[in-house]
Amino acid sequence: MAATTACGGGLGSASSPPDAVATSASPEGGPAARLGGSPVPAGRPTPSRTTPGRTAAPANRPARTTAPAAPPAPACAARDLTASEGRTGLPADGDSGWFGTPIVLRNHSSSACRLRGWPGLTFFGDAVVRVCAKGDPSPSCGKPTSTSGTRPFAITRSSAHSLPDIALAPGHSTSFTLVWQGSYFCGALVDAPYGVDIRVPGDSHVLTLLPTAQISPCEGRIEVTPFGVVG
Repeated sequence: MAATTACGGGLGSASSPPDAVATSASPEGGPAARLGGSPVPAGRPTPSRTTPGRTAAPANRPARTTAPAAPPAPACAARDLTASEGRTGLPADGDSGWFGTPIVLRNHSSSACRLRGWPGLTFFGDAVVRVCAKGDPSPSCGKPTSTSGTRPFAITRSSAHSLPDIALAPGHSTSFTLVWQGSYFCGALVDAPYGVDIRVPGDSHVLTLLPTAQISPCEGRIEVTPFGVVG
């Protein structure tokens, strides 16, 4: 009987201490089970799992900001540009009498601008210089026959090219090309115009080239390329 009492006392003394918690007591497996560590006693804070020598990153980092993209350059205006005639060249089949005359546009302003599309062209006047007799006192002696009056030239746009987007930095240039056949191939000579007014997209003002390209187009027909295209 004493032995039995001793056994009973042993069973009572083997009961779990009050601080011990079985791992099966946590309905979700507990933080320790999820982290793969030992069970954490109930009512005690979970220890921090930081790596020695390293500082834990803050929970909420400020969002990174990206610099806004620079706005595109504005369209070139007539006042931003100067015009000049490039060197007229012969096409590969020079015997056909076709020529290509580039018109160069330079950005003389202090800021960049853009060109895209087709120039508008109006030719005027007559560049033929009046031949005067020796001692002729006429004020028109040795001057162009006419400096005004619209020339009825037929301007068509070349359909063989795309429309490049040209960015012109200050001091930079681009060009377009006048493609024409010499009027002597048509049997009727056409006098060269005195000047040409050039219009750029989006601007009602004109850029005047004087003297104009020395061209004598057959039947007044001229084909023009877009900005940035050499014909």
